[in-house]
Amino acid sequence: MPAAAPADSEASAAAVPDFVIRPSMPGAGLPALTTPPPRKSNWGTWIAFVIVFSVLFGGAGYAYRAEIKARLPESWRTLLHPKGAAAAPARPQVGIDMAATKIDLIDGRYVVQGELVNTGTAPGSTSRLKLVFRAGNEILAERAMPLIEGPIAPGARMSFKLPLDEPPAGATNIIPTVD
Repeated sequence: MPAAAPADSEASAAAVPDFVIRPSMPGAGLPALTTPPPRKSNWGTWIAFVIVFSVLFGGAGYAYRAEIKARLPESWRTLLHPKGAAAAPARPQVGIDMAATKIDLIDGRYVVQGELVNTGTAPGSTSRLKLVFRAGNEILAERAMPLIEGPIAPGARMSFKLPLDEPPAGATNIIPTVD
């Protein structure tokens, strides 16, 4: 048996252990050095937001420009539209003030009495009075009569009085307009 013992001891000496302990290398315990990923720039996103909001606010401002201008103080309106800028041409806009106009029966004859008002930016005048005779929603007749008044200054008013010959039978409403 003595021969068997040396074979066992040689086999056990040549056997590999379950784990191996190796000496540490200098710097082996440090974490791996990596470069951080480059920082992403958000400039593109911010520029896109600015463009989208500029288009939205610009479109809303253009769509509601008349309402915005009406709410601005007078000093701002003159800054936005200086007098030297191309202004709209001056135009008269003569119409009838319906609140001050009436049709009365005087001495058995109808008389149209009212006020003309010029809401335009230039003096204007009238050439005829047009009357529309209605019974409810139905138009019975239309008449045009000469009414030469003016010139009426911008913002000014002028009274008129015009006799009316026999309105159509059944007329319940008479609507005057001027040309």
